[in-house]
Amino acid sequence: MKRSAWLIVLLGLVMVGCGRDQADEEEPAVRVVKLQEVGEHTLIPSRRFVGRVEALRTVDLSFRVGGQLVEVPRRQGETIGQGQTVARLDSTDYELAVRRAEAEYQLARREMERARPLLDNNSISQSAFDEIRTHYELAEVQRDSARQDLSYTAIEAPFDALVTRRLVENHSNVQPNTAIVRVQDVTELRVRINVPETLVRHVVSPERFEVEAELLSAPGERFPLEYREHVTEADDVAQTYQVEFAIPDHEAVGAMPGMTAAVSVTLIDVIEHGALHIPAAALDTDNEGNFRVWVYRDEDQRVEPRQVLVGQLHGDTVPVLAGLQRGERIVAAGAHLLYEDARVRPMEATL
Repeated sequence: MKRSAWLIVLLGLVMVGCGRDQADEEEPAVRVVKLQEVGEHTLIPSRRFVGRVEALRTVDLSFRVGGQLVEVPRRQGETIGQGQTVARLDSTDYELAVRRAEAEYQLARREMERARPLLDNNSISQSAFDEIRTHYELAEVQRDSARQDLSYTAIEAPFDALVTRRLVENHSNVQPNTAIVRVQDVTELRVRINVPETLVRHVVSPERFEVEAELLSAPGERFPLEYREHVTEADDVAQTYQVEFAIPDHEAVGAMPGMTAAVSVTLIDVIEHGALHIPAAALDTDNEGNFRVWVYRDEDQRVEPRQVLVGQLHGDTVPVLAGLQRGERIVAAGAHLLYEDARVRPMEATL
């Protein structure tokens, strides 16, 4: 009788244990979570950089031949039209060289014309004719070279050139390739900044950003910039990349090459759509690597995943560009421990 009683007790305990296991499988323990209400981002995430205004091109012009300067720009700061003369050397010696080379060429040409019939009549050998022809060809080369050297005694503006500096004064004797004058192409002015490697990867999509600048000489007067190009090789020391932006109307802005500008780079989606901000710790990823958050449902105290589009990390928060509405509550931390329809209990003190 006692043995039967013990068997009944043990059987009851086993059944109770199995019932608890089934209950645990059906309804896991309720997880306590910290919730946060989604609100508008009051601070638009942007980065500020110090930039320098530069001309589209800056070139030091020089002669390919040497000689005495007889013409240089009268005024620094003047603009010389494309194709017009910027500087000129005394060309007397080069003109004489052209006349001498021309005379030698004409003499060699006449000898060539007399020798050809003689070759046809076998009056001269082929080797003699070849020597005459070689002399004629060399004379032609010398003539062309002399003409080219004469053309090198004048420098023409390669573009509408702003003369920024005379590097050599007039009447000086200069050697070939000596820089004479520095000119700039100011048909477009650009602002160059150096950005870190964490930001340069976004430069390939300039439509995502709004870039503005203000000159330090005119603080508070902001103007837009337009992306032009960037260097893909990092600086050896700073590990930054140079990016160039154009000033659409630099004359109205009053910008000049060499000025310093403060540049602000802002994610344009934040401006147009009104970003919401959430803690970076609230972000989770699904199996495909997409960002998501866990939204709390008040009616049944459960959570559901919601895919979101986010912007650049700003401190310990991240702007959400799509996927959430203002006033919704999300799990602020520990998102990786949750699953769909998980039952949760909010902490007493929530932010």
